[in-house]
Amino acid sequence: MKAVAPTLIGGLFLPATIAATPPDEPVPPSVYTYGYGFGAKDDGTEGNAPTNDPTVQGAPPEGPQRLAPYECENAGGDVQVCEPEERGGGSAAPAPSELAATEWRRLPIPAPSVRTAPPRGSDGLVGLPEWFWVTNWKTMTGRAAARGVWANVVAQPQSMTIDPGDGRGVVRCTGPGTAYDESHRASRQRTDCSYTYSQSSARERSGAYRVRVTVVWGGTWTGSDGSNGVLPPLSRSTTFRLRVAEAQGLYGRGDR
Repeated sequence: MKAVAPTLIGGLFLPATIAATPPDEPVPPSVYTYGYGFGAKDDGTEGNAPTNDPTVQGAPPEGPQRLAPYECENAGGDVQVCEPEERGGGSAAPAPSELAATEWRRLPIPAPSVRTAPPRGSDGLVGLPEWFWVTNWKTMTGRAAARGVWANVVAQPQSMTIDPGDGRGVVRCTGPGTAYDESHRASRQRTDCSYTYSQSSARERSGAYRVRVTVVWGGTWTGSDGSNGVLPPLSRSTTFRLRVAEAQGLYGRGDR
């Protein structure tokens, strides 16, 4: 582009043509890993300018970035739970005994599921043994792990106590009791978990005894370093109502 400017020639100002400086071309946007924009403005104040200032949002990290090592544990099926591996400066790895104690506290040990004979839906009888047995008497296992250390826990029911609710003592059983088999005669069946009531529950609240069955559990553990130990016992209980009637009141008239 050219412009006209007056020029002094022979004492006269005459128009002359001079070349004008072309305007600056806009700076094309630069391209880098964090996007476009830097260089599109003359002052460079807008766009995603790379910077080493950690206070500037969007600033690229300094130096090469590496993923930290991870520790993974199988959580069941195809599911894995992964946590960053603790390195220098982190807390010390827990002892297997600590992991075992934690797993022992959170293990979902159930309350006993109790059946009786005669069944609780009907009346028991004075002088007739009431049978008790637990249907969910089984071993349970658990595992806890952290930072390369693990502990396996085994929980087993060990004994059962029956408080029949009449204030005359308790029954202690070494196992889950024996299920009553209605297909066999009563005289040919035996159990170490029964109680014989000496009076009816008619005078009790709601006309029934309040029975409480408690199962005591024991636990053991083994650790990743070959250590092992015994865990403190714990208990689970179930309470229910049981009606007991006088036998002669039910059958006396029928014998006449």
